[in-house]
Amino acid sequence: MPTYSHSQLSTYETCPHQYKLAYIDKIEVETEGVEAFMGSRVHDALEKLYRDLKVTKLNTLEDILNFYHQNWEKNWNGRIQIIRKEYGAEDYRRLGEKCLVDYYKRYYPFDQGKTVGLEENIFFPLEEEKGYWIRGFIDRLTLVDDSVLEIHDYKTSSRLPTEEEIKTDRQLAFYQMGVEGRWKGIGEIRLIWHYLSFDAEIQSSRTQAELQKLRQETLELIQKIETDRYFVPKEGPLCDWCDYQGLCPRRRHLITAGSLPPNEYLNEEGVALVNRYVELKEKKRVLNEEIDAELAKVEEALYAYAEKEKIEAIFGSDYVAKIKIEMKEKYPLKGDPNRRALDELVKNAGKWMEVSDLNPWMLARVVGRGGWPPSLVKKVKEFSTLEESRSITISKLKERE
Repeated sequence: MPTYSHSQLSTYETCPHQYKLAYIDKIEVETEGVEAFMGSRVHDALEKLYRDLKVTKLNTLEDILNFYHQNWEKNWNGRIQIIRKEYGAEDYRRLGEKCLVDYYKRYYPFDQGKTVGLEENIFFPLEEEKGYWIRGFIDRLTLVDDSVLEIHDYKTSSRLPTEEEIKTDRQLAFYQMGVEGRWKGIGEIRLIWHYLSFDAEIQSSRTQAELQKLRQETLELIQKIETDRYFVPKEGPLCDWCDYQGLCPRRRHLITAGSLPPNEYLNEEGVALVNRYVELKEKKRVLNEEIDAELAKVEEALYAYAEKEKIEAIFGSDYVAKIKIEMKEKYPLKGDPNRRALDELVKNAGKWMEVSDLNPWMLARVVGRGGWPPSLVKKVKEFSTLEESRSITISKLKERE
């Protein structure tokens, strides 16, 4: 049966190509980001805290921190990547320790309810007719006053979500769907996020109508996934943390070329081609600017020569330049303070459709053709100003016999 998880769906939303590599091609990666590693170690420590509490053992803060550090050392390996080079492994280790210290001090002695599940597996049908199922693992389930079920989720993210993001969060809403009906007498289900880096607890809830809406939205997303034939890569701020960069058509060259020694990097074919292309584009831009400046000078010289000699055509060896200098009426554009009054004048005269929503150039053409009442033309022209219009038309001379 087709089974999906929140993280699986989120992967597709983040990048369809990453989804294909991970869930269709099932390519396993050997690397792990240090943020994910730290988060796993913090989760392990909190799981130990509550698992021991179930058998009445209350660990001291020192016990939990010792477990955390020992677990860190045991699991640390050379495949763990640190993307933000301004930080080291010890910085992340200390952040994880801070998360645990803050949490311990905030909730000690951890008697806010009865723990009824740790790393609780959920598996439920999203749509039984179509055979879609959702799976997931809940960090902690707590029963309060025998009638309130709390779903707890630990986050070590460096970003605190907005209120709107919490209201539309899919993960814990899935968890609510997965636990509904498991225990009798439950009158309320609370969704609780622990953003440990901020020592913050955020609570929310979902109505049945909201859950039904989520079911429909999830079904539509699944159908989009299952009909996707291309799985196009989608670049975003998380690309640097993607474990599949070496297999991504938009990042593979960055990874392969970036791993070369400095003396080989600039000679790599792709790097050299891009550098040469940019160099030529810049040369072209500078040359175009120089040519445009020189061309403007020659144009001014042509106008000046034509005016001085009182001529309208200047002949070269193979081409003739025809010079045209005239005064044209110019009407106010949108944004001009006089534009609104002009609009009203033309509309009230019943001529609006003739000037294409009062296109200033069309207005000048229509007025120039004649056909409007002289009184209206006079009023319209009060809005115009005279502007010199100049043009040079180059045409090739016929071959001389």
